[in-house]
Amino acid sequence: MRGQRLYMGIKNRRRWLAHTCAVVLAPVLVAGQALAAGSPFDTVILNGLVMDPETGFEEIANVGIRDGRIAEISDRVLEGVRSYDATGLVVAPGFIDLHAHIQTVSGQGLQALDGVTTALEQENGVYPVAPFYAAREGRARIHFGASVGHQGLRIKVKTDIDAGHASTNDKLADRLLRMKEGWAEAAMTDAELEHGLSLFRKEIADGGLGLGLSTEYVPGADRREVYQFMKAAAEEGVAVFTHVRAAYHADAGGLFEMMQEVLANTASTGGALHICHVTSKGLNDTALILDAISGAHKQGMDVSTEVYPYTAGSTMLGSALFNDGWKERWNATYSDIEWPATGERLTAETFYKYREEHPATFVIFHMIPESAMNLAIAHPLTMIASDGVKYINGRGHPRGAGTFARVLGVHAREKGDVSLMEALRKMTLLPAQRMGFVPMMQRKGRIQEGMDADITIFDPETVRDRATYQDPMRPSMGIVHVLVAGTAVVVDGVLQEDAYPGQGIRFVRGEEH
Repeated sequence: MRGQRLYMGIKNRRRWLAHTCAVVLAPVLVAGQALAAGSPFDTVILNGLVMDPETGFEEIANVGIRDGRIAEISDRVLEGVRSYDATGLVVAPGFIDLHAHIQTVSGQGLQALDGVTTALEQENGVYPVAPFYAAREGRARIHFGASVGHQGLRIKVKTDIDAGHASTNDKLADRLLRMKEGWAEAAMTDAELEHGLSLFRKEIADGGLGLGLSTEYVPGADRREVYQFMKAAAEEGVAVFTHVRAAYHADAGGLFEMMQEVLANTASTGGALHICHVTSKGLNDTALILDAISGAHKQGMDVSTEVYPYTAGSTMLGSALFNDGWKERWNATYSDIEWPATGERLTAETFYKYREEHPATFVIFHMIPESAMNLAIAHPLTMIASDGVKYINGRGHPRGAGTFARVLGVHAREKGDVSLMEALRKMTLLPAQRMGFVPMMQRKGRIQEGMDADITIFDPETVRDRATYQDPMRPSMGIVHVLVAGTAVVVDGVLQEDAYPGQGIRFVRGEEH
């Protein structure tokens, strides 16, 4: 009922917007129409409902863009070289995804069609970071960046292999998983730890966006090692993005215990902490974990978290997450695992067969309680992040294509779990603030004069995900136009194949923007 009231409110407002804009702000130019040389703006967006989560601004207005930034927001008719009619549409900050493993051109295209203008690889991170950035410069549809990966550092120290962004390299990922006992499951010596910490500091100097700490995937990392890396991150002035270590059991409190380690380390180091996918690590302890995060906030700690709007996760079948004892740790069984290529649910026989033969394949793991997902989406401290992973022959998890439109269409419009403005806050302002230690991110997540022209324009009546577990690469609907640094990458719902305006987001200490 609440969702229906919200939907009717949007519908009625849209009718009013269409009438008012036609009378007050006409004439309107069609998309791409050119004006005479010397026009004041490169691009203008006319007649849209501009919504800024930071200031609460929610008015019909025109937006003028110059040199990749928002130069004017006003009710006067603006002229530009290009113009987009946003009558009846919402003009919002571009969506920011802090947890995107799908760092490929095709993956960026799907995310752009979902309204994303910045996608960062923060949970796993990469090592080394410089080649990751170099490979994408001038060839990115949306803004990109990565933290320094603790896994990659361990691989380097233990094997001397530069893992890079291994999750997009099938052969390397397969090789590393087959030798994970050496780098993932063995403890670090004192000398190895010092070497790893030295490499980490160098990678931060090279622009790494924090520490990607996925402890469940490196069970050999003891509490001393985790503390020392988190302390180093605090000293470098960057945040820790963590997939916490494996639980011992999934009974009440069993998953909460793993959160206490990183909360305690954050308290003692004075650092900043972001807990990845709170529901897939929290399960039935999600409410308790959110309560602890709220308590940490009240005590002045810098702690944040995220959620994706699905009841299934996805990870590589050969990873340490599925080491012996996984069923007890997750309160799950073989049939909770879906093999994307066929849609089949696994058995004990197929689990061990596929784990041996295809360790680098991402499976779909159906284990998150719906009640936990709904609770986390509605919680005021959570932000939205996709955790999108790569697709293999068009198969995989739909979250890489539909996360943001799904929150807008299902959880805001249909169910009313959050208001439209609150949903936008979780997708834009909160992740921008989480990354506020990076000067480049201080101009993102906001629709204000002087901010970057990363803008998503969508239809509040029709926006909705279309990606499913059976058809996971189906683009979202209702995302009308998407601008990245003032350049259109989506126009009238169509991806612009020749648009590559994405920029590398780097941490540069002391840089001013």
